[in-house]
Amino acid sequence: MKNVNIAVIGFGNIGRAFVRVLALKRKLLAKKYGVNINVVAVVDSKGMVIKPSGLDDYEMLKLCEVPKSGIYMFGSYAKQGVNVEEVYSKAAPNIHVELTPANYVSGEPGFTNIMLALKSGAHVVTANKAPLVLHYEDIMAEARVRKLAVKFRATVMGGTPFLEVLASMKSHDIEKVEGILNATTNYILTEMHDNLLDFEQALKKAQALGIAETDPTLDIEGFDAAAKLTIISYVIGKPININSIYRESVTKITLKDVLDAVKQGQVIKYIASLDAQKMVASVKIERIPRENVFAQINGTLNGVKIKSDATELFFIGRGGGRMETAHTVLDDVLEVALRWFT
Repeated sequence: MKNVNIAVIGFGNIGRAFVRVLALKRKLLAKKYGVNINVVAVVDSKGMVIKPSGLDDYEMLKLCEVPKSGIYMFGSYAKQGVNVEEVYSKAAPNIHVELTPANYVSGEPGFTNIMLALKSGAHVVTANKAPLVLHYEDIMAEARVRKLAVKFRATVMGGTPFLEVLASMKSHDIEKVEGILNATTNYILTEMHDNLLDFEQALKKAQALGIAETDPTLDIEGFDAAAKLTIISYVIGKPININSIYRESVTKITLKDVLDAVKQGQVIKYIASLDAQKMVASVKIERIPRENVFAQINGTLNGVKIKSDATELFFIGRGGGRMETAHTVLDDVLEVALRWFT
């Protein structure tokens, strides 16, 4: 039996879903793969829970019931204040699971946390796009020097194995990657088409259902999709700076635009595109024929096409979602454990 100690840094929706899934599946995974995953620390925005021997399944489930930013109240293992260095000095995790919110200005606190983990000898699994978008080369250079893994499949189409397949296409010359990469805006556009809502009504519905954030700026202004294109560009070895990606705001789509498109047999979609031959990328509002495959991808689904010199592949699946992303993060943790621990 392999024993692996992990620290979960960031305990929002994804962090809670991940810890819950692990608590429910840990015994099954241990039996199936011979890997015992111990959560030795959990950190949120205001406090920490540190237990070097590892939280048991019941403790993990109870921790998920604690109010947001309230784990400092979780009994004798908990304390107020955040100090990730203390996590490493007291609990020495083998794998660092970085689930803090994305900050596209500085990449913090994710970037500092990841670099601390690598310098402390821990492998990294992350669903936070911002550190990779802004500091990919620095992170990977540090990982190479220390012979450590950095896994981030949950950052793009978190509910599908999209990045895994893309990274495996090593003999291919990837020419173009394009598609619907943001679930929130796709849901809004679907509501505008199917129920003839204007943009604000569709946004409010998405927020009420928890599909859109209270502040939806990253989604509706194209930052999220642009960040995913940036990560894709690094994976295929043709990096593009996020600041060079042309973005259109989905907020300018009106109900009249939708009705005009419908009359012409078209559908309005928010298409992210990376042309790896011309080295240009964009997130744009496009009118596409109703028979186009992208026109059939509705609600919170994502769809992406990979075109290489040898083939075309198409992926349809959940772009995110708490449970879907949590399973992808756990898959990455298991891959690191199986490959790197003896």
